[in-house]
Amino acid sequence: MLLPMRRLLISAGLVAGVFVRPALADWWIVRSADGVCLVVDIQPTGKDPTVTKVGRDSYQTAAEAKADLKRLCEEPKVPTKPNRPQ
Repeated sequence: MLLPMRRLLISAGLVAGVFVRPALADWWIVRSADGVCLVVDIQPTGKDPTVTKVGRDSYQTAAEAKADLKRLCEEPKVPTKPNRPQ
């Protein structure tokens, strides 16, 4: 009786782990060397010098990270040259 109960608890734990992990996923904002910002679900390790983590340490939802991405990673504004009289 004890063995089937133990198997049931282990199986239930594994099934719960499969479904709970995506709900607890963290999100990060990274900026590549060319200045493009992305929201990713894989934690940046810091080993790649062309990728920089931006913003908070992590975000609970992708929507939260995307909202902060808009604030942190605005497109760079290219200064326009003033018109000179000829």
